[in-house]
Amino acid sequence: MKITNCHIHTFISADIPDRFLPLRLVRWIARRDHPVARWILHNLNPFSDNDSIDKYISFVQTGKSDSQKEVYFKCAENYPTGSRFIILPMDMAYMGCGKVPRNYYDQLQEIYAQLPTNAIRFIHVDPRREDMLKNFPNLVQYKGFLGMKLYPPLGYYPQDQRLLPFYAYCEKYKLPVISHGSPGNPVHFKGSYDELYKLLDVEGTQAPYKNMSKKDLCALFTHPDNYKDILLRYPNLNICIAHFGSVHWARYLKNDFKDNWVSIIISMIEQYPNFWTDISYTMHDEAYWPMLKILLLTNDKLKNRVLFGSDFYMNEVEGVEKEWSVNFRAYFGEELFTQLAETNPRNFLKE
Repeated sequence: MKITNCHIHTFISADIPDRFLPLRLVRWIARRDHPVARWILHNLNPFSDNDSIDKYISFVQTGKSDSQKEVYFKCAENYPTGSRFIILPMDMAYMGCGKVPRNYYDQLQEIYAQLPTNAIRFIHVDPRREDMLKNFPNLVQYKGFLGMKLYPPLGYYPQDQRLLPFYAYCEKYKLPVISHGSPGNPVHFKGSYDELYKLLDVEGTQAPYKNMSKKDLCALFTHPDNYKDILLRYPNLNICIAHFGSVHWARYLKNDFKDNWVSIIISMIEQYPNFWTDISYTMHDEAYWPMLKILLLTNDKLKNRVLFGSDFYMNEVEGVEKEWSVNFRAYFGEELFTQLAETNPRNFLKE
């Protein structure tokens, strides 16, 4: 079996904005696991939205490697020789967290120049980066990038008109799209509420937006319904909304289906032949495995359009990559694992 992990990250601390952590502690923590910094964050709790401090810190620490190549091989060593990995870079320049030390194109150049041939390179497109439309074809044609990554919680809708030329290009050249699809994610737009309301095109003083946290407001960018028009407009474009509903699995197991992203994604997969999802990060929680297995065994459309992915290095926040991937493979068995980790990725990538 030739495993394809369809969702990993390799960006390093130089790609994270200075104010991603309060008190400008990103560079400090990236250099070392400093107990004083941890004490400050835990005791002053300068975060909003009740976010997990440990996850913020781990997010920065895991990216403190000197290069993306180093991060890549930390992940690859947990998988059989010959495994492939879809690399999803992050352009965080517009998320309202201050300056990103490294130019985004330098991050992409490093992915192109240093990662091995079994790295399947995607390009994160933020519609606010005005020169990306000009540069995108060159990255595909001359640098070997094979798909597009979106991260709407950073402050844009997937149906943003500025993204339409990218969708058209990807459909024409058979390049798939992977978009972040998790509500309540700690990595989201962190500018002012007024800035966020303008990006959302909503009136913040009116219900239901007035009392919503920034994290919950940013979930409005990410809602699965936002993709329906795109799926219809570009029927030959494969679009994967990552994380298969994420935290909504807990509600799904309790038969709480109201605006449940798990239910919505399943329904959309049944309706749109070009719609996909992956199980990255969400399935670090083994409590969800029995229900996922039943769904895969009883719904052929779903079985054929779920992708295996770990979300390394976010998965490292929860535990050990190798232990998780081996346990997942053993629980689901070779037939289902082959479907998720080999057959479906080939179809998604149109190989």
